[in-house]
Amino acid sequence: MPLVKRLYTIRVPPGIDLDKLNERLREAIRVPYAEIEVEKDGRLRIMLVGVEADVKDSWYRIKNVVAELWDLYNLSKKGEVSVDAIVKEIRRTFPPQALVEALSLRGYRAELLEGNVIRTNAPLDVVLSLASRIAEVLEEIKFDVRGTAAKRVVAAVAAAFDVVPQEVIEVGLKADVFEHDEEGKIVLKREWRQAIRRLGVVFRAGGLVGETGTSEGE
Repeated sequence: MPLVKRLYTIRVPPGIDLDKLNERLREAIRVPYAEIEVEKDGRLRIMLVGVEADVKDSWYRIKNVVAELWDLYNLSKKGEVSVDAIVKEIRRTFPPQALVEALSLRGYRAELLEGNVIRTNAPLDVVLSLASRIAEVLEEIKFDVRGTAAKRVVAAVAAAFDVVPQEVIEVGLKADVFEHDEEGKIVLKREWRQAIRRLGVVFRAGGLVGETGTSEGE
């Protein structure tokens, strides 16, 4: 099939990490030859050489990458970012509501909007760090905790207070938030939002004192 050469330009967010940008674009490109240059006005100049179908597919993928980067950039401008953009950035999936709760426990405003969009006043690096940690915790507890809600609670609290999930589980058992089921798995004893609030109180107060008492009431 004959090769074609196409030249495209597209604007990218200001201050973007050029190494990260180049890596993401290279992953998107499906043609045997490409040249990428960043111009002074903030535009990318991209030349693609390949068969027509691969050139069109590559350009489509490039536009998606840039759109996701703008989505992340807009968090600092509009306070909103799509869950899909976060997933693409950290390369892990996570429950959006767990991220909202973790941000709230950190003292930020956060809510999940229609269209799977998170609105928050947290900086992007905090959002990405918490989302990534939540995904890691879910992987760590997948065999020990039963139920989507229980896993969401452990992940949100562990990420928010930067503790290992086992500490959340141990504190939750003493605080009457979790219990063991007949198979020894950790399950929730309370509604999950109430459980997160309860654990938030306990961790802010420095954890439990002794086996049954708490250092601060609920």
